[in-house]
Amino acid sequence: MASEFQSTSPSPSGPAPAPTVSWLRLPPVRYPNAYVWFVFFSALDIMLTWAILKRGGQEVNPLAHQVISAWGLNGAIIFKFSLTIMVVLVCEFTARQRERLARALAMLAMIVSGVPVFYSLGLLMIHTLRQMEGS
Repeated sequence: MASEFQSTSPSPSGPAPAPTVSWLRLPPVRYPNAYVWFVFFSALDIMLTWAILKRGGQEVNPLAHQVISAWGLNGAIIFKFSLTIMVVLVCEFTARQRERLARALAMLAMIVSGVPVFYSLGLLMIHTLRQMEGS
């Protein structure tokens, strides 16, 4: 009978790692650097979108506009991170069969999520400069 806990024997180079519950272990993600940037840009997109909306701007993505109109900031956060999780899962499952395609998807997701962030930063800078000129 297999044990629920998996323990490793001590290694000569140091203490053994703590035992883990085998059914809780997950394989490491394949593209952690791309995912970190993707999540970072996704979070910035939410924050910058909210800053623009508070200054009188409008959401240009029709689906996101509907979500924000119906559920506000909380809805926008849930919507954005649901999409983010879905993209990461698609990349991970695709990588099992088509490694190059999955890597390209992860890189594309990172780049595409960065575009609205830089666009929003530009809009906020222009808005701020115009306010400073009017003062």
